[in-house]
Amino acid sequence: MRRTILTGAALLLAVTACGEQVAPPDLPAPSPEAEQSRQEEGGDPSATGTPGEEPTVEENQEPVEGEQDSPGDEATGEEGTYVFNRYGDEDGFPDLRPTDYVATEFTTFSDMEWSEWSDEVAHGEGGVSGTWCLETGCQEDPYDVEVELGDPVEVGGGTFFSTYTITDYGDMSAKTRQAMQEADDGRLSLPPSE
Repeated sequence: MRRTILTGAALLLAVTACGEQVAPPDLPAPSPEAEQSRQEEGGDPSATGTPGEEPTVEENQEPVEGEQDSPGDEATGEEGTYVFNRYGDEDGFPDLRPTDYVATEFTTFSDMEWSEWSDEVAHGEGGVSGTWCLETGCQEDPYDVEVELGDPVEVGGGTFFSTYTITDYGDMSAKTRQAMQEADDGRLSLPPSE
C-alpha cells in the first residue's frame, strides 16, 4: 500500500512538472526603498532590471504585428530589395534575409543562410519544400538547395525580388525538379499593387 501511494505521488509530481508554464512566475513587488533608489539614480521606477544591468529582450521588444514600417522606411533603418514573405502571416510582409520564407503558395524555403543580399541579386542556401514534393516527404526532410533571387521590381513604394533560380539542386530527382518548375515557374509572390 505504501509503495502504491509513493508511486502515485511520484507519477503525479512527474506529470505536473511536464506541463507548460502559461504565465510568467509572480515576482515579488519591489520594496519602496528600491523604487526610491532607482528614482534617485535617474532610472525609470517602472523598469524591470536592476541598475547597471543590460536591458532584457522584454524591454527592447520588436514592433507588434501590424505596426510594421513600410519597405525602405527610414524608421526601419533598412533599405534594399525585399522578398514578400507569408511565413506566419497569410497577408504577407516585406522581409530581408529571411531564415524561413514562404515564397509562393507552392514553395517554401527553410533554414536559409544568405551569403549575398544586394539590390540586384541574393544568393543563399537552405532547404526547399512544397506542394510539388508531398509524396517524397519533403515537408519533414526538405531538399538542400542553393538559390538565387533576382529580377527586382517596384511594388507599393518598395523593391522586391520577383524570381528565384535553384543553382544547386542537391539530391533532388529530375522528376521532382520538373514538378517544382511546373508549380510556380521560378516566380516569387509579390505584394498586391496599391
